[in-house]
Amino acid sequence: MNCFAKTAIVCSLLISAVLAVRAEAADSSGEETAQEMMSTATGKDRHPWSADISQTWLPDSGIRNMGGNIEMSETEIRFGRKFAISSTLSLSTGLAYSLRDIDAPGTARLPDKLNTASVEIGGNFRISKNLFLDVMVSPGLNGDFKKIDRDDVRTQVGFMGRYNTSEKLTLLAGLVYQEGYKSYPVVPVLGFVYRPDEHWTIGLAAPRPGVTYSPDKKSSYYLGGEFTATEYQLHDPSLGAKIIEYRDFRAVAGVEYTIFSAVKIGISGGYAFGRKFRFYDGTRNDIRVDDNGFVRLSAGVVW
Repeated sequence: MNCFAKTAIVCSLLISAVLAVRAEAADSSGEETAQEMMSTATGKDRHPWSADISQTWLPDSGIRNMGGNIEMSETEIRFGRKFAISSTLSLSTGLAYSLRDIDAPGTARLPDKLNTASVEIGGNFRISKNLFLDVMVSPGLNGDFKKIDRDDVRTQVGFMGRYNTSEKLTLLAGLVYQEGYKSYPVVPVLGFVYRPDEHWTIGLAAPRPGVTYSPDKKSSYYLGGEFTATEYQLHDPSLGAKIIEYRDFRAVAGVEYTIFSAVKIGISGGYAFGRKFRFYDGTRNDIRVDDNGFVRLSAGVVW
């Protein structure tokens, strides 16, 4: 693909963001798409516009099957817009970008940078007083971006039903289909959200359960789990594969504060385990990375 075509694709994504953006899934994976749909059941924010940025650091960790250390960082940028169409229908569209930066020895044959850029289109339909349907389509580009072609496209299509059995309990069920993915073509969404009072929100739902405590309107504390499995297209023959996937499980705890009524800042940390790079359409072995802690800083604004 020539330089002009690459520029046209990037400009198209940016124009989409300016026109009607709302993206809370910077990492283009089914797990993030599922989390975005689940947040509808717990979110109380009614502001139409939002923008978020987060930075995660994973320090030096040993490479188990070949020696040496690997250090990683993750940057996510989100910008979005909600639309209240009627009392029974709301829509959202958006744009997100994420960068996974990798510092590893040359013998590991890993890319230096992995990128995702995704557009999100979502809808929330109120079927009855207590029954809702969430639909989301999130096409994107996942790759090293040394070259961009049709193989970089990854698309998630998600459906989730929500049923309020009472004012405190909401049941969730759905799935996310990941077009173009080798590992997990379907990600289930299943569980419930329980709000015993105005301070507590308990979301025991796969793939990202969590508990949040908000003692007041300006602060909240949370504890939860995350599962990430994102695939990227590679365009460097020396790496020995055409597709790479990074996956891990994370236990995370953090705090978030609201300042100036519309600005949120947060800090969190936890432990990442089950870390692995998997390769597809190649002959090389997977790479396992030692478990380690991580730290994340975030900031967001709504208006």
